[in-house]
Amino acid sequence: MIALPNPKYHIYLEYSEPDKSGVRFNLSNAEVVGAFQEPFTNGEPFWFIGRLLNPIKVSKVVIFWSYQAADKLQLPNNESIVTTKDKKYLLDNLLKGKIKGAYVCTEQFVAITPKTNPAAQQTPSVPLTPSGTPRRILVVSGTDETMKQTLTLALKKLGLAAIIMSEQPSQGKKIIDRFTDYKDIEFALVLLSPDIYVYPKGEEATKRQRNPRQDVTLMFGFLLGKLGKERVLAFYRETPNFAFP
Repeated sequence: MIALPNPKYHIYLEYSEPDKSGVRFNLSNAEVVGAFQEPFTNGEPFWFIGRLLNPIKVSKVVIFWSYQAADKLQLPNNESIVTTKDKKYLLDNLLKGKIKGAYVCTEQFVAITPKTNPAAQQTPSVPLTPSGTPRRILVVSGTDETMKQTLTLALKKLGLAAIIMSEQPSQGKKIIDRFTDYKDIEFALVLLSPDIYVYPKGEEATKRQRNPRQDVTLMFGFLLGKLGKERVLAFYRETPNFAFP
């Protein structure tokens, strides 16, 4: 019995900014899962060839494996897949099975199409984008960590990726400008938790009510205008003296 070497994985990626497209070679299974699959399917930024990329801007992903190191794999024109500058030529030959010793395995890591077995047809399929990634749902939350964790866990069980607005890098942008980074998002959840106490000017503090944070309320209104009321769902915690916006 001959022991085969561990497979080496390679990721071909096309990005909205062409200079950030490319191929990562000679990864282990664990590296593909930890450095790419998990953050990519969760809609989180990931590092690729020294750059931090946004999953929403990825237009194509092809993952393939080989027993040989990448520099031993050759294109039909005898050029190494590592040194070739024509990545489109590489992809075309890869998908046609013309690179000896290289085998496409994208669906092992990224679900390109829903399962079509009879059992799967009896239940709703996981909603996917055309690139095969889970649909992303925007989540706006206040300070109630329990509410946030409960709702994001529920989304994960439904096969949806929760994008928690407060945890995303703002890069100094205002909320209206930041929303351009989430053009694929068509639905939002707003968690209205009783985070602050308020009472009308001139009234006694004993008549105070509990409100969501102002930034959460403002975001709620912005999303209603941006997505429409059919695409924004608000949750709130029942609390004495809670003032629903």
